[in-house]
Amino acid sequence: MSITVLSDVVVPNEAIQEGVRGKQVRRNDRAELLSGAKQINVGWTRTRREYELGIVPMLRSSWQQIEALHEITEGGAYGMLLEDPKDSSVSVAEGVVAELTSTTFQLYKRYTHTTSARYKDRKITRPQAGTVTVFVSGVSTAFTLDEETGSATIGSSPDPADVTWSGSFYVPVHFQSDVIDWEMIAPRPDPDARYLAGPSVVLEEILE
Repeated sequence: MSITVLSDVVVPNEAIQEGVRGKQVRRNDRAELLSGAKQINVGWTRTRREYELGIVPMLRSSWQQIEALHEITEGGAYGMLLEDPKDSSVSVAEGVVAELTSTTFQLYKRYTHTTSARYKDRKITRPQAGTVTVFVSGVSTAFTLDEETGSATIGSSPDPADVTWSGSFYVPVHFQSDVIDWEMIAPRPDPDARYLAGPSVVLEEILE
């Protein structure tokens, strides 16, 4: 069964700003031939992102926000939304779409190589409310946005190549493990002055 994302639960920026590191994960099958040459078959066509929280000691108040998320999501049985601290916005030059119907379009972010024509499009399923603008032939247009799928509906039927967009987006994530661990780094008499760290608190992207 797919993971249900609680769209009203967003990882507090305070917990991220305390310190985060991550991974870009792909899965390719690699085999070495008798000749020494290697063969690689692409297993996943999409990147899955991971975010590790608690790597820097944080005040108890910040750590308790992480514990609250773990409780609310039943230890990762449900997903939530996270604003990637390094990649959460789309410019008009990056915002492209794919046609779902003649009037409905799926939002994508295009990553391009600076010195070639190569690119990769990333499906955006969780745009941030109030940040998205849709353009047809460079002119902003009226639209309705599904914030739980990342699809935009336009009254007319434009050519998808003429539709662009800009805005911000979240990444749907869940706790990778049922278990999160913690360590008290600075045990002080005042509970609010204590610092804690989480040796293994990983949020994993949900590919929708």
